[in-house]
Amino acid sequence: MDNKQNIVKKEDFIFGLDVGSSKINLFGGRIEGDSVRVIECGDYNLTKPDNIDEQIECLKEAATLLEDATSVDVHDIYVGIAGSHVLSFKSKGILTLPTGEVRDCDIEEIVKQASTIAEAAGEIIHVFPGDFTLDGQSGIKNPKGWSGKRLEVDVQIVSARSNVIKNLAKTVERAGMNVAGFVLEPLAAACAVLTDDERELGVAVIDIGAGSADVAVFLGTNSTVRYTASLDLAGDCITRDISKCLKVPIPLSKAEEVKRKYGTCKISNLIEDATFPVPAIGERPEMECSQKLLAQVINARVQEIFTLLANDMKKNHVDSLVNGGIVLTGGCCNLDGIDAIAEKVFNKPARIGHPKGMTGIQDAYQRPSYATGIGLLYFAAKQRRENKRHETGTQIAVTVKKFGQRLKDLIKIYF
Repeated sequence: MDNKQNIVKKEDFIFGLDVGSSKINLFGGRIEGDSVRVIECGDYNLTKPDNIDEQIECLKEAATLLEDATSVDVHDIYVGIAGSHVLSFKSKGILTLPTGEVRDCDIEEIVKQASTIAEAAGEIIHVFPGDFTLDGQSGIKNPKGWSGKRLEVDVQIVSARSNVIKNLAKTVERAGMNVAGFVLEPLAAACAVLTDDERELGVAVIDIGAGSADVAVFLGTNSTVRYTASLDLAGDCITRDISKCLKVPIPLSKAEEVKRKYGTCKISNLIEDATFPVPAIGERPEMECSQKLLAQVINARVQEIFTLLANDMKKNHVDSLVNGGIVLTGGCCNLDGIDAIAEKVFNKPARIGHPKGMTGIQDAYQRPSYATGIGLLYFAAKQRRENKRHETGTQIAVTVKKFGQRLKDLIKIYF
């Protein structure tokens, strides 16, 4: 009887939403002690990614599917966010200690001080406190209880454009749900794919979806984010290249089909005269096209994406932090050989990140394209546990206007 009651206990269930330019994934999970069980996923393709009505209808269908699987209402959901509108920058806080000893309230105050941003920078999504300095002694991870007079901290702030956040929230609310929190997508993906060794050494997670390629650099087992960046160059761009650069032009829908069926980043192992069929268009019959040409088109664009990200990492002096290598997630990781290009461009080991560590993950969802959705469940579970640990009583609804409470929650997560 107790087991049955635990299954239908609403506070044990968590939900994560990954809205991309080509798909919507709504994952439902259940907290089981220190782990999470994946229950179900509402997985829907978007034919018109800018059509809010289509997004709302897909979300409603996904929510219905999850409600049937969990027997609870899908209400508070964590939503992934990414794209070039997401900004990341460093800030510094300085505080004179009133009591001569570092207290919890001092840590909250100095991080809040460092987290003041201009309105033009958008809404704050995450605040990642870095090392503290106390009276000139640097490299302190957690200064609570230390004696001193002057406390300093460096923080990494992630913000997103206000209108994007509002539109995402509006979509979720019109589908009958509430945004419990926005989560940087590479951070969510990292929760599902990284090992503790990689975090300790320093690792870059690159999430390449349809609409954007997003990177986050992590250093330390507490998942401290040292850098994030985004490009509006990703899978859709590769599809457009294929549409224009083959022997004959083809519509984007056909180009996407070609990419999924025959796409590869590998060129050297292709037989010189190997071909694949280009779908018929109108009255034009099906034609044969060189597999090598297709691979060259894809390879060139993937190299460009990685090169732009690598140059930006060098420009921001974070490439030297990535001793644990590169981990790739997102739908573009289905391209054979993409990890080899990453190794060549970044001059670091690279691997494909598959979701791991959870129970109940179906084989179909153990692909890198689902890393963000499953990672959102990890993040939600951690948030829920921290809220309970600090006796909040009920789950705190995180909105863009409640930054004071959000900041306290964020600090609790990383300390």
